[in-house]
Amino acid sequence: MNIHQWRTHIKKFNSAFEDNKSIQKEWDDNARANLPRFSKENSIWNLEFKYYRENEKAIVLVGSSPRLEEDVNKLKELDDNFRIICANSSLKYLLRHGIKPHYVVCLDSDHIDIPQHLDCDNEDIALLASAIVCPEALDKWKGPIWYMAYTSKYIDKNVKKKMKRRLGKTLVSGGNSMTTAFFVASGIMQARTIMFVAHEYCFDKKNYYADKTAAKQEKINTVLSVIDVNKKQRYTQSSLYSYAIWTEKALNDLGPAGFFIDTSFGLLGKDCQNIHLMELSEAIKLVKRAFYTKSVLNKSKKTKQQILKEILPKDENKGEVFRYNLYEQQKRLLRLRGS
Repeated sequence: MNIHQWRTHIKKFNSAFEDNKSIQKEWDDNARANLPRFSKENSIWNLEFKYYRENEKAIVLVGSSPRLEEDVNKLKELDDNFRIICANSSLKYLLRHGIKPHYVVCLDSDHIDIPQHLDCDNEDIALLASAIVCPEALDKWKGPIWYMAYTSKYIDKNVKKKMKRRLGKTLVSGGNSMTTAFFVASGIMQARTIMFVAHEYCFDKKNYYADKTAAKQEKINTVLSVIDVNKKQRYTQSSLYSYAIWTEKALNDLGPAGFFIDTSFGLLGKDCQNIHLMELSEAIKLVKRAFYTKSVLNKSKKTKQQILKEILPKDENKGEVFRYNLYEQQKRLLRLRGS
């Protein structure tokens, strides 16, 4: 798909959304109904600097693309150095496989899919919810909820003013749960190690979920041909393509301020120099090693060079892959120590 095709489809998408009066009313109705829930105490901004510097954790953003089926059990290799933020559409899939995320992002207003997504065993999982999530879904959630001021021109001005007074600044978002999750992780929590899991933004067949068909309001009517990072023929939508572009732009803007890994092997990383593509298990090992090295460095009075010689693997026969990982780890060490 070239840029002209993409622009044409985006215009069609935006035009169709502008004509969708029912969803516009739904957003306004939900925001009004949810106003009593909002307060400064449950604003998303209470999580600001949550994983910054000495409190840093690696954030694993888990989407719900078909790649999740291949990688879900590898998430069991994560330890306390990691925090999982997943999409509401992948929550039950993770729970069925014995993976309990720390946070779930939910933005959608619909009354069809969202209530059943959030109706599960989740007392110790935090929900990161937009202001327009349907009240029925919020009623089903058993754990803590952090709310995001998520406004649009479709919401009454007075409602928006009250929302912002209670919840603070609105969020910059690329449009879907995982782009919002990325902003929360990097812009609010200030995490600097971020991993993308099951973020293909494309598919082989007319479906982009790991375990189910698209919901009624998400039916894929128009598919576009695209080439993924492995030069494989795939298919996408204008909206999915836009999310990939938005995420890559954000990664390029952050540049050396973060260390970013994608394990999805879809569209993400095609046009971005600041994201490293690797298998999930390899990525987990690399990040674990970096955090371990950080802990050793922080407890020792020796120089970095002395400690590196002591704790890094002395293997000269692993070729380019080992040298690449070692180089990336050394860069990561400097950031983890705040140097």
